[in-house]
Amino acid sequence: MTGPSATSPRPGAPEIRFYLPAEGLRPLVTSYYFLESVGPLADFTHPEWANIRFALRGEWRFEDEQGREAIAPSRAVLFGPTDRARRFMTEGGLVLGVGLTPLGWLTLIGSDASDLANRIVPLDRQLGPSGPAILARLGEARTDAERVAIIDTILDARPASHSAYCELAVRVQQALLSATVDQVADLAEQLGIEQRTLHRVCTAVFGFPPVRLLRRQRFLRTLGKVRDQLDQPLGELIDSGYYDQAHFNRDFKACMGMTPLAYFRLPREALRRAAEERHRVLGAPVQGLHIQQDEVRQGE
Repeated sequence: MTGPSATSPRPGAPEIRFYLPAEGLRPLVTSYYFLESVGPLADFTHPEWANIRFALRGEWRFEDEQGREAIAPSRAVLFGPTDRARRFMTEGGLVLGVGLTPLGWLTLIGSDASDLANRIVPLDRQLGPSGPAILARLGEARTDAERVAIIDTILDARPASHSAYCELAVRVQQALLSATVDQVADLAEQLGIEQRTLHRVCTAVFGFPPVRLLRRQRFLRTLGKVRDQLDQPLGELIDSGYYDQAHFNRDFKACMGMTPLAYFRLPREALRRAAEERHRVLGAPVQGLHIQQDEVRQGE
């Protein structure tokens, strides 16, 4: 289990700690992460794969699907895959997140991902024990390590949902992460499948049709590269899949609900810390760019 760094955020700033799951779960789970805030916090989630989140302390509110009002979901929730940001708020507390890969969704959840795209629903019995039962077990634990061990045990015991899409889902994800294609026809040709098959797999496993997935990955690649390198012209950092900076600006507004300038002017205390720690522990600044740790080590 890989844990937090020795460096700490400023006093009073939110703290984010990332951990790897047990080795056998790494194709299914990107990471476990703890977000802890001692006081009021408002920030955003980036577009990402699906997540399970447990509110261990405090109330955590999220904007609804239209981004109009803040809702307080149950304390054990399943977040479907997203292609847009979602604002969250708390007066202070602790949340534990479980990031799922697309294969993790297919194996552990098993339902059509498009039904929950950009949605938040109570965690029922998708993992075996009910969401409230898992939350109660986590509440009895005292340390991150104990809570990680609980989730490892629950996920390891979960009977896998067998699907004919498993192998193809892995190949689609690898192609999306490779950044070698930016058109649906090219992606289908690279995978050696028909476009209608690609569409069916992407919507069922990834939550969105391939054109939206390619747009999302293009945006995340640029976001991961830019981060806070604002001393360089943005036009030199944007992904080659964009025609120009105006094209990127439109995608940014669609994904984040604001202009790049407005975004980079925000404090983003949780997002900044998450990007630093995720990159240090997992090798990618955002979940949508996550690759397995054996691939990370081979590239080091």
